[in-house]
Amino acid sequence: MQVEPLNPELQRRLPSPSNVALAIMDACQRESASVQDVVSKVQADPALVGRLLAQANAAAMGGRSVASAGEAVRRLGLATVRRLTLTFSLLDEYGRGRCTHFDYAAFWSHSLLMGLALSDIGGQQRLGSPEDLFTCGLLARIGSLGLATAYPDVYGKLLSSGAQGAELARLEQQDLQLDHKRLSYLMLQQWGFPDALTEPVLFFENLSSTSYAVGTRGWSLVHALHLALQVADFIVASPKNQVTRLTEFAVAAGKVGWESDALGQCVDRVAAQWRVWGERLNVPTTTPPDFASIASAAAKPERDEDAHLLRVLIAEDDPIILGMLQAWLLENEGHTVMTAGNGRDALVRALDFKPHVMLTDWRMPVMDGIAMCKVLRKSEWGQKIYVLMLTSADQEDDLVTAFEAGVDDYLTKPVNLRALSARLKAAWRYVRLRETWETDHARITGMLAELAQSNRRLQLAALTDPLTQLANRRAGMNALTQAWSSAVRHGHLLTVISIDIDHFKSVNDAAGHAAGDKVLQEVALCLRDASRQEDTVCRWGGEEFLLVSPNMSLEDAIRVAERLRSTIDAMQIQFGNQVFHVTASFGLAACDTSVGNLDNLLANADQALYLSKSAGRNCVSVFSNVPTDRIAIA
Repeated sequence: MQVEPLNPELQRRLPSPSNVALAIMDACQRESASVQDVVSKVQADPALVGRLLAQANAAAMGGRSVASAGEAVRRLGLATVRRLTLTFSLLDEYGRGRCTHFDYAAFWSHSLLMGLALSDIGGQQRLGSPEDLFTCGLLARIGSLGLATAYPDVYGKLLSSGAQGAELARLEQQDLQLDHKRLSYLMLQQWGFPDALTEPVLFFENLSSTSYAVGTRGWSLVHALHLALQVADFIVASPKNQVTRLTEFAVAAGKVGWESDALGQCVDRVAAQWRVWGERLNVPTTTPPDFASIASAAAKPERDEDAHLLRVLIAEDDPIILGMLQAWLLENEGHTVMTAGNGRDALVRALDFKPHVMLTDWRMPVMDGIAMCKVLRKSEWGQKIYVLMLTSADQEDDLVTAFEAGVDDYLTKPVNLRALSARLKAAWRYVRLRETWETDHARITGMLAELAQSNRRLQLAALTDPLTQLANRRAGMNALTQAWSSAVRHGHLLTVISIDIDHFKSVNDAAGHAAGDKVLQEVALCLRDASRQEDTVCRWGGEEFLLVSPNMSLEDAIRVAERLRSTIDAMQIQFGNQVFHVTASFGLAACDTSVGNLDNLLANADQALYLSKSAGRNCVSVFSNVPTDRIAIA
């Protein structure tokens, strides 16, 4: 994807790592730097040493624990150390800021959850190393912090409107000519993150915008990021909202083929790690209930007693009227009541109180009832509140203004309490109808979630080879078609590698098909582990595999193929009491102006593979337009 440079003035104001972190990152990137150079700089920051040790030991998966900075750096690798150093430095440097409506603590707490969740989800799907997935998830929404840091006043006003999701992105683009998703992508690119980790941040908040072919690694990473977002939202939600989010949560999990049990285990693991890492990074956390308790609460029917009672928030600047209404609603009607002296205070208290009804005066200081109602109607939760306005005006134009602002009903002053009681009964019917609709909607959505899970499993089965768990020929062809289109349109590099296990029939003949299946599985695992995130490895048929490598030059592909050949050649495959040694032949072909079409590219790879077979097998051959230039690398 083409990277547009950041405006120099904007880049100067964006979050950046500390000087120590910059020195470590620079050392990690220099070709001349040794591991010891990096270790010496890391040791200058004891807090960073502790965090890298924790990450290295988490990656050890029960193996020998790491006890020194040097061991941690060697185990994690310089690229991972560079990304983790950047991440931890940003978290330390930008725990607070000038944007008054941006909750810095909540941002990092939620981001930490996303990093841990993506590491868990993506790790199970083998989408990358746990450390890279952690940094990708934690920084996936770094553009929001970037906008809050670069434009604290303007962005604060946008956030004060209560807009979220697509509406907030629209306002960001309108007022700042840059939304947080695009800025996240550009910031990660500027910091040297690979395309495989940066491009998905553009799409995971809105899955319909992704252009990845179904079943490819990019597609899987986008959906894993989306599920990580759902996990984070779920864990930080209030207990009641957790129950209502269960259905939406199940839909997101279904798209990556997860059952509810696996989903619950993931949530519990992430929540436990969140508390540990929260202490380590000084990020606020809570102790949410376990997933099974939440699911059990969702299955229980709500008690119907006192169902006719409402939560009423009164916004009134006249203390006499306010006291009279509060007393009457509490003592005569039995409703739960909260009060505010103006519209702004009412909006703040409504966030926690979650009223069914807002009873508001029209004219108040600071923010009047009309302005308050307009702000309320911009948010999803505010649209559910029944607004009853008290006013001295009963002219037609005034009433039109009130209803256009989003008012549901009105009462003229002085307030007739019997009329107010009747209006509240109408509000109660509205609340019950809405709750009934939401219950029915949740039930239907739940059924659709189950159907989505079934369809996802069928879709995965249709695109996955059941023996090797690689992409099958159909999925491989989808990925190849997409890579070909990108190469032709934008001039990107594209190389395909055809791989065939040598003398495979002799394994089946000597030890049976079960042994042959074991060989196929081990070779497939080797190819998958050695491929890049943006590559697609598929079982092309029988004992033949195809590796589709976008953005890879022919020279790099030769080195990759030779490394794969030597790795397979060194394998000892155990099956029962027998040990098998197999080799493989490789044929490479690259996309260039002479190829013409996709079929020709595959034919070229086949010709190169045939050349390897003719040259004695267990070698790498490259297709060239000039027959004498075809080379075989023993």
